[in-house]
This record gives sequence, structure tokens and C-alpha cells, in this order.
Amino acid sequence: MADYDIHEGLSRVISQLTAAVVNTSLYSPTHPQVAQYADKAHIVLAEILQHKPEITLLLIDNDLVADNRQMAATGAASYVTNFIRILKRQAIERITFAAGLPKEELQGLVQDLASSDTLSIHSTSFIKLGKVELRITKLGEQQFSVGADALSSADVPSEVLQELLALTAAELDLLKELYLRAKLHKKIDVRSVDDMIKGFIKGFRQEINPLGLLASLKSVNEYTFTHVTNVCILTMSLAENLGFTGEHLHQIGVASLLHDIGKIFIPEVILSKPGMLTPEERSTIESHTVKGARYLMGIEGIPKLAVLAALEHHQKFDGSGYPSIKGGWTPNITSQLIGVADVFDALRSRRSYREPVPEEKIIAVLTKEKGTSFNPMIVDRFIKMISR
Repeated sequence: MADYDIHEGLSRVISQLTAAVVNTSLYSPTHPQVAQYADKAHIVLAEILQHKPEITLLLIDNDLVADNRQMAATGAASYVTNFIRILKRQAIERITFAAGLPKEELQGLVQDLASSDTLSIHSTSFIKLGKVELRITKLGEQQFSVGADALSSADVPSEVLQELLALTAAELDLLKELYLRAKLHKKIDVRSVDDMIKGFIKGFRQEINPLGLLASLKSVNEYTFTHVTNVCILTMSLAENLGFTGEHLHQIGVASLLHDIGKIFIPEVILSKPGMLTPEERSTIESHTVKGARYLMGIEGIPKLAVLAALEHHQKFDGSGYPSIKGGWTPNITSQLIGVADVFDALRSRRSYREPVPEEKIIAVLTKEKGTSFNPMIVDRFIKMISR
């Protein structure tokens, strides 16, 4: 099973789906040729979903990315180009297939893709669609680690909580796009980052415990995206708690959302290695701070604070950590905020090499390292914030 080529299987799925859509347009949805192509696509998809419970096709500009790899769109793979045209015509930028997909739902997708009525296209139980104009943000379609006590104890309108939870889901989707664009050496859309942060700022209430908004890890491959989403939520909540407002709070949000962008340039085999890292592997992982800062420096419209946070978020309060910068360098206050949020969420998350750390033990770690790894004032405010 480990030798199964998922990317090659996805190529076959795209080929069959493209043929099915084209034939639906030429003939009818009930034409035998359409059913034949759809059935073949379903068979291959079922094989793929035995190896991965969820698989996503993502449209980035004129590129189709599948299983974190770009699909060839030239020569014999011209069907990829046709499939991209179909997605663009229907304003679809993401298709996620889930294990257990019934044949009827895939046949319905073929009919939707061939339809001239874009408003009729919708997600189903096993096929989730992301449209350019509208992200899928229904609470019932997302998984969160929602603390019921944390949310219900605050005197906050339910519609505000639902809006914030929806933003958490949308941000997770956005981060996947941003980080995959970086991996493909493409420029990220700064406006989409700004819009997401504006949404959080609009909905934040100091009486809301941010732990109730954190996204949960749905797969090992999503750790980086989920982690950054949670760090952003925790950092912005902490910053607002400390009195940051307006443009300052906005820039802190952008910086926290992009602080780990350099991870996309680190080989996945090292990031997810279950055992102890070699000195060379450790050095490679630590290079993500410099790589991320360098990448962000080349993007127009990115706040300088985001570049600084990408560089500094693993530097400690006492000047240790990485990267090593001479001359008594003190990390920016935003980097210090991100540093506390980063450690908290990393420890509370299940990783390939350890189980989640209980919250009381994480608090003990933060308290113990006040004045060395962390700014004491920030730790005290953070613990008070998540304990309310």
C-alpha cells in the first residue's frame, strides 16, 4: 500500500472526470458514455481514498495542485488544462473528496460541472467545493476543538460566536492556499490576508476565551496550517487583551498568520519525522525563520512587522534561540506574543512523536520559563486570558 502512486491515480481521475463533463455537454447526463467515464473515475478515487481519507484538488491561478504537487498541464496531460478551464468557468478553486464517496455524488458533480448554472453547484457529504466568491463556512461542515464552557460562559451573541468560528474555518482554507502558493514560488495575495484579519478584529470580544475558537487537527499533513491558524487566534486575542487596537492590531494579525511561512521550504520528511533529528536536520528546520523572512521581503504590501516576526519568533526573551543575532538583539513585542502562543499550541497538539500535553502542564512550562524564554508580563496575561 505504501507504494501506491496517489498522484498518478489523481491524474487518471482528472482525465475521466474531464471526459465525463465534456460528454455531458455534448450529449446528455444520462448518455452511456458519460456513465462509463464517471464510473472509472469513481473506481480510481475509491482506491486513492483507501490510502488517504481525504484528498484535495486546489486551483492556484492557472495551476492545478493535487496532494501538494502541481499537476502537469502540457503534452499528453492536456486534459488537466481542460479541467482547469472547467473549474474556472464554474468559479471553483477547491474540490475535496472524502472516503466513502458514493458513486451517485460523483455523478452529481459531473452534472454540476457541466451545467451552465453556477448557482446550482453545491457541496455534498463527501465532496466539498470551495468557490472563488464564497468559502464553505457552515459550522456543520467543519471540525473544531470547541470548549463549550469557554464559549457559553461569555455573554456574547451566538451569531458573533458562529461568525468567528466560520472565520477560523475559512482561515484554515486560506492558509493552505497561501502556503501552497509559496511552495510553488508564487506571490501570495496580501488582500485576502488583510480581509481575514479585518474579520477577526471586527468579531473579537475580550470576554471570549480564544481556546473555544481553535481549529482541530484533521490530519497529520494539516499540522502546519492548523497550527498557524491557532497561533494567529491566540496572538490576536492576547494583543487585544494587552490594549493593541486599529492598525497595530491588524499588523500583528498579519504577522502571526504568516510567521511560519518558511516551513513550506523545509522537506516534509524532516518536519514530520517521528524520531530524533540529526544535527543537520535540526539546522534545516531552524533555517525556516530566515527563509520565511526572505520570502516575505519580496512581496509588495507585506508589513515589515510580518518579516520581523517570521525571523524572530523562535528567539527567546533572554536573547537565546534562533537565528542567532549579535549585538544584544531584543525580539519585537509581536514576536514575543507569537512565541508564547506558538509554544502553547505546539504542546497542546498531537504530533507523530508524542501525545498532546495537558493544559496544566503547558502552563507550568510557560511559568517556569518566564524571564528566560518568555516575557514574564506576556505569560501572566496569557495564562489569565485562557483561564477566564
